[in-house]
Amino acid sequence: METESIPFAIKLLRKFCPSQLLEEIEGDLLQQFQRDIRLVDERKAKQRLLWNAIRYCRPGILLRNKIKSNINTVDMLTNYLKVALRVMGRSKSYSFINLFSLALGITSFALLFIWIQQELSYDQFHADKDRLFKVWNRDIANGKINCWDVTPRVLAPTLHEEFAGVETAVSYAAWGEQHLFVEGQKRILKTSGAYADSSFLTMFSFPLIKGDARTAFKDPKSIAITETFARELFGDEEAMGKSVTIGEGEASMPVTITAVLKDLPTNTEFKFEYILPYSLVEMVTGKKVRWGLNSVYTYVKLREGVNADEFNELVKGVVKKHYKDTKTREVFLFPLTKMRLYSRFENGVQSGGRIEIIRLLGILGLALLVIACINFINLSTARAQRRSKEVAIRKVTGAFRHSLIAQFLCESMLLAFGAGLLSLGAVYLALPYFSTLVNEKLVLNFYNINFWLGGVSLLLLVGLLAGSYPAFYTSAFQPVKILKGFFTASSKSVLRTALVVFQFGIAITLMVSVFVVQRQIMYIQNRDKGYDKENLIYQNFTGTLGKNFQSYKNELLQRGIATSVTKTSNPITERWSNTDGIMWRGKDAQDKTLFERFYADQHLATTAGLTILRGRDMDLEKYSTDSTAVLLNEAAAKAMGFSDPIGEKIQDNGVDWHVIGIVKDFIFTSPFHPVEPTILFGCNQSWAFSVAHIKLNGNRPIRENLQAMEALSKKYNPDFPFEYEFVDDAYARKFASVETTRTITLLASFLTILIAGLGLLGLSTFMIEVRVKEIGIRKVMGGSAISITQMLTWASVKPILIALAIFSPLSWYLTNWWLSTYPFHISVGLFTIPVAGLTVIIMAIVITGTQTVRAAQANPVESLRNE
Repeated sequence: METESIPFAIKLLRKFCPSQLLEEIEGDLLQQFQRDIRLVDERKAKQRLLWNAIRYCRPGILLRNKIKSNINTVDMLTNYLKVALRVMGRSKSYSFINLFSLALGITSFALLFIWIQQELSYDQFHADKDRLFKVWNRDIANGKINCWDVTPRVLAPTLHEEFAGVETAVSYAAWGEQHLFVEGQKRILKTSGAYADSSFLTMFSFPLIKGDARTAFKDPKSIAITETFARELFGDEEAMGKSVTIGEGEASMPVTITAVLKDLPTNTEFKFEYILPYSLVEMVTGKKVRWGLNSVYTYVKLREGVNADEFNELVKGVVKKHYKDTKTREVFLFPLTKMRLYSRFENGVQSGGRIEIIRLLGILGLALLVIACINFINLSTARAQRRSKEVAIRKVTGAFRHSLIAQFLCESMLLAFGAGLLSLGAVYLALPYFSTLVNEKLVLNFYNINFWLGGVSLLLLVGLLAGSYPAFYTSAFQPVKILKGFFTASSKSVLRTALVVFQFGIAITLMVSVFVVQRQIMYIQNRDKGYDKENLIYQNFTGTLGKNFQSYKNELLQRGIATSVTKTSNPITERWSNTDGIMWRGKDAQDKTLFERFYADQHLATTAGLTILRGRDMDLEKYSTDSTAVLLNEAAAKAMGFSDPIGEKIQDNGVDWHVIGIVKDFIFTSPFHPVEPTILFGCNQSWAFSVAHIKLNGNRPIRENLQAMEALSKKYNPDFPFEYEFVDDAYARKFASVETTRTITLLASFLTILIAGLGLLGLSTFMIEVRVKEIGIRKVMGGSAISITQMLTWASVKPILIALAIFSPLSWYLTNWWLSTYPFHISVGLFTIPVAGLTVIIMAIVITGTQTVRAAQANPVESLRNE
């Protein structure tokens, strides 16, 4: 039967039917088919034939097939591997460069990918994540729309009561308060707590080990703790249902453990070791019903089917409805799953956030991987001349091109998987240090099937990308030209030059970034802070320290431990309170300037080293009226528009205050932004203070001062451990994120230059091998070693100069964009890019110098012996 006329059913039968049964079964089916054609039409006969063929597809027939193995394929793959290992063994230096650079590229990519994956997974584990939102405020102030996420306590119950689309709304606050937990003889001080409404544990998917999320906060005197905190308190004993005391003496309160949570995952914006019900706060301090007091975060869970955009239109006017002092303030819901990466707003519009850093580092990781692949491509194509005869002989002896391609791909795959094994060990060893660098707890999950699938897929992709071009390029050689000696592989290649230009272009861009980031950090760090942070520390008022402050202060001064002491509402490096409700004479009704609040009792300027420009410092002992006095910083005085603010009256929360002085602007919040208008309130009310600032005596050793302070702290606050913070350490933490950027950029720049340098070393070695006879002839004809060295070095430097010309505008644009995100910043600088380029060129000359000098000084007899 002709192939074209064979029915599909017979073709199908031949696929699965054992050969020893096929002839008999096929004959029967065809005979029946001929009979059916006579009885019915051909179309129905074919349908019956197909059905009859399918009926033979049953275990009794299928299992009689003999299992065949393609021995030739296995032998061929084994041969490919053997040849690949022999080639790598003959060219150890090339193999090492390829293996090491690939391993570096994969390791860098893997570390950055693990971190990016962690960032992208933040708060994605909640069961109803698509219905969870954080509520933000939006208001117009002086022609600009500001957005902030701290809201009134009364907002959550109002949303739940007035809007049917809200399934649950909760208030959440993590103020960093210090709480002493007493359990028997154990005294544990914690600042990692939070307050939340009773629905918090049901709204979010934080797994409970013990307890019921629906009833955990039914009693105000209850507490939910993590399993680690439970072990701290009770060891291996059961914590559920037990009582623990918060605080000491009259201020103590027993609470019952009604839930034990698993330790929070690292990929969540929530950070707490225990949660207290917000009803406990209201039981102690009363309910907060003021719409103008923003003190908590509000989270909302919408009902199924509610559209968030439509709901935002409904809810935006809720503040204006209840808060008569505003006509422009609105609220809006922002998805919880976007908070980590997309929570930056400019003039009321979402404009990015941390996602920009993630994208840049993702591109950086890919660039490092691509640069490592470029090395493989360059070195493989460069070595084509040495393997050209091998390719020719294989083709003459019958090898097809596809088998040669398979051979070269096998070599690249072997290198890729070898580099992958090295990278796996390197990532495992480097991950703890990288976690510290990015301030994240990153883990390498060997039990995750996706990890292995992703890793193998990456290595296959790298092997194919790195090996495809060399495989197709080398396998295309014509054997006749090679064996007749007409074929020569040039040391010059447009592709190789382009790839080297790309490598060093990235290296130059990163080098420029390192210089710019370093200079920007130094510029901000050297910015005038406006106060003296040397020998300045602060202590939080824990236990009885606030009650015994005056005695504590007196003894610190009398014993010469400190030169000045003052109590304040908060550390001088942290913002705790601000308001746009300050009133003064002549204020424009539309003016909504935001002022930072800072309370102090007296001698703040002396203690913190503030510069008083006009007027005087607060002194409650000398001037009793200073309990309602204020100091303005320059920005505040300018915002109020007073030509002479001394003696002027301002009003805050219905209280009249009088201005007694102006202090020089000092950095209160972020050193990267302009100084905010700040008001320093004089006060003698205990409710206002929670921190003591102490200026240590600089004439005594710091250790001696701290030891004496510790003794006094135990004397006046015996139940709490001695804790303190140097202001310069707290100030240094403000640079943590940009320091991370600097370190990662520096490491990436180093790795890029190292990988590119390794490739350049391999290419320069190849170039010398190709031009060895040319070098010998030049020396015989009178060429000097210096001239030959210059010639060979120029071949290495030329692509870098091209890279400098092409990538300089890109470097300038990227660094200018990064600098533009900071209000206070340097310029890129006229010499930054040339210096970076010169640095890379010098590194390239050093890398290739040994090879070129050795080649230029070699005896020409050795290279010309065979001519």
